[in-house]
Amino acid sequence: MIIRLLSLSPAVRLRLAGLVGLLLTITATYVGQGVLIAQSLARIFAGRPVASILWLLAGIVVLQVVRSLALALRESAALRASAGVKKELRRRLTAKLLALGPGWAQRGRTGATQSSLVDGIETVDAYVGRFLPQMVAALVGAVGVTAFLFVLDPVIGVVVLGCAALMPVLPLVSDKVLRGRNAAWFRGYKGLYAENLDALQGMATLKAFNASGRRGVELARLAERFCRDSIRLMAIVVLYLGGVAFVIGLGTAVALGVGAVRLAAGDLTVTGLLLILMLTAECFRPLRELEAAYHSSYNAIPSLNAVFEVLDAPLSPEGSRVRERSGPPEIAFDAVTFTYRERTEPALDRFSLRVAPGERVALVGRSGAGKTTVAALLLRFFDTTEDMTGGRITIDGLDIRELPLERLRSLIAVVSQDTYLFHGTVRHNLTLARPDATDEEIEAAIRAARAHFVHDLPQGLATVVGERGLKLSGGERQRIAIARALLKDAPILVLDEATSSVDAANESGIQQALDALTGGRTTLMIAHRLSTVRDADRVIVMAGGRIVEEGDHTGLLDRRGAYARLVAAQEGAA
Repeated sequence: MIIRLLSLSPAVRLRLAGLVGLLLTITATYVGQGVLIAQSLARIFAGRPVASILWLLAGIVVLQVVRSLALALRESAALRASAGVKKELRRRLTAKLLALGPGWAQRGRTGATQSSLVDGIETVDAYVGRFLPQMVAALVGAVGVTAFLFVLDPVIGVVVLGCAALMPVLPLVSDKVLRGRNAAWFRGYKGLYAENLDALQGMATLKAFNASGRRGVELARLAERFCRDSIRLMAIVVLYLGGVAFVIGLGTAVALGVGAVRLAAGDLTVTGLLLILMLTAECFRPLRELEAAYHSSYNAIPSLNAVFEVLDAPLSPEGSRVRERSGPPEIAFDAVTFTYRERTEPALDRFSLRVAPGERVALVGRSGAGKTTVAALLLRFFDTTEDMTGGRITIDGLDIRELPLERLRSLIAVVSQDTYLFHGTVRHNLTLARPDATDEEIEAAIRAARAHFVHDLPQGLATVVGERGLKLSGGERQRIAIARALLKDAPILVLDEATSSVDAANESGIQQALDALTGGRTTLMIAHRLSTVRDADRVIVMAGGRIVEEGDHTGLLDRRGAYARLVAAQEGAA
């Protein structure tokens, strides 16, 4: 993990080296201060005048000033070092999530992913800014001070070294206990984050079904469990820190005791004993700060592991073939079989369909028949198996896996029944696929989609639509989505019940716009309201991931089969 973090931003390595230098400077000021204090005390005990220690006191003051400056610089240097890593992590993680696409995102919960994207990366501050530089500085500082003690007195040096060797043993013991409790804490944190986000996004539904009180009780129960996990984790950390303090106190006491014995035996001077007293604590201080830095950043380990799991997630393989096209393309599904994760029944079962260039094909059937899966596979939100046992999807005879994803999706415009608008202006949402669209092109798309209402908004095209477009009605959001697809002007059009949220007064006009839009384009119409597919060139009736009927609207009605029953059921319900 350390190597990966350092490789993210080459500049951070130089900043960390500077940070290590500052930490060693701080250690040096403590050691120098200890030496000067020992020298001062030795002179006072020897009965020398106060004037003899004035320059020593001045040296102590200078060292304290230097240390204060180094401590102030350490904080800013630590923030700059960790900020560089966080910036690069966010950039790569965001790019990877966008590359993985909705198929990968649907495997987990939004809140859990967001906790990794936001809070997981924030843990870098403690790990990179404190732990990593302190690890190097503690090793160099402890070795340097211990070596100095060896020079003063080899016996004391061995004693201090033996006690210092106990310090690495403590994290090995505590880590076995902490690993499980820390994992439980992080799972609880992610779960609580996801549940609270879920409740916040579904607030209207909870209120409508009078379920907000029950959900509040559930959240309180989760919060209480998370609190217990946090307390259990902190209890181990406190015991560990107590163990560290005990080892430091033991090392100092043993070193001082051995020094006193050697002083009585005449093997050590008073000055030497005072130096040992002052420097023994300085030998343990870098190690103590290392352990404190390690445990303050311990939560970073599972958090960063979650981040790297996303970064290491395999991407769908991309092809590199680009074929020049002229006119609308042909689309073919050849024996496609696809099963969603954690499901046993296939969403598509050896599904075969050929859509001729410029043909308008409607996919109909009951919910769960596999209609939306057809569109998702065409866009490569999901993939069939790579060994072709799951079939293949082609555009003009070329397997879509041989096309670059960006090229593939540039060929397809989508209008979905679940319209998503981003928190931004109307113009921003319209030009999502074509940021360079001219005002004339935007206006033409607005007219074709019967979205003239945008000019009546408070700031016109500059009006902010709110999160998910909540400042607009469902029909207004749908018409902006239709205008967005018109503006993209792609040769393949996927309409997933594009008029589902449009009021009856405007449905006829918008349907005429869509009919004009489909002209000269290969179109897949995923239809739930069968009244919208009467003019389709061909109607495909699906059930259980297979085609059970196909033909035009009139012929299928005359056949009195599955399609006729669907139409009768809808007309009866109406």
